[in-house]
Amino acid sequence: MCKFSIIIPNYNKGKYINECLDSIINQNFDKRKYEIIVVDDGSNDESLDIISKYPVKLLKTSRKGAGGARNKALNIAIGEYIIFIDSDDYLYDENVISELNKIINNQDIIFLTMVKNDFGKETVMVEEKNSLNEKIEKTKLLGCTTKCFKRKLIKDIRFTENIAYEDICFTLECLCRCQSYDYLETPFYMYRKVKNSNTTQEVSGKVMTDLILEISRIYYLCFKYPNYKDNLIKRIKNDNLPLRLEILNNLIENGNNNFRKYF
Repeated sequence: MCKFSIIIPNYNKGKYINECLDSIINQNFDKRKYEIIVVDDGSNDESLDIISKYPVKLLKTSRKGAGGARNKALNIAIGEYIIFIDSDDYLYDENVISELNKIINNQDIIFLTMVKNDFGKETVMVEEKNSLNEKIEKTKLLGCTTKCFKRKLIKDIRFTENIAYEDICFTLECLCRCQSYDYLETPFYMYRKVKNSNTTQEVSGKVMTDLILEISRIYYLCFKYPNYKDNLIKRIKNDNLPLRLEILNNLIENGNNNFRKYF
């Protein structure tokens, strides 16, 4: 049985993908029990040459963004659990998958601890231990890489394609479906902030529009998961959607980028 499918979207991260793949290949865990799926999203650097040297399943997309790349991998993944890793990040050490496997007991989600490397400054990011209602309403760790998901939980949930902040609704919907969860408290992976990634790109009108669209999609989850409607609505209100719209208007009309002043 394949226990884990490790999904890695890549676009022009040839500088980093060696370290990412090495950290997975060198795990002290039975290689027959996990698969590595790399989806290249139309790279024009040395990425494909590097990836082709590794024992991975290599898929290709054409500029569908990280969301589209992950969707393609989800369509063929066979692991009982899904782990998402970005190609400029890497697993913390060679034992993390074994440690994760030890605590899995049919939970829907395992919350993972990451170490954030912000251009050399490291910070441990730990998911707060609270109820699902509180997580849906308040958690700031909505990145899909901060969790290990049971594949049967995901089912038909897919990422929004070709936009920034593509995993907000994906993660929230998985939380709305979740029945059981646990925490891996030791560091699982290194999250590295680098230039030209989703988290460091310039806050343009397009990026801000993507964010507002993804927040607005949360309204659909209110109808789909009425038990969490109040928590989802509170989340939208706490995201200051009216202020974000005002900032977007100023950004497009006047080129006045005051986004970081407020958020």
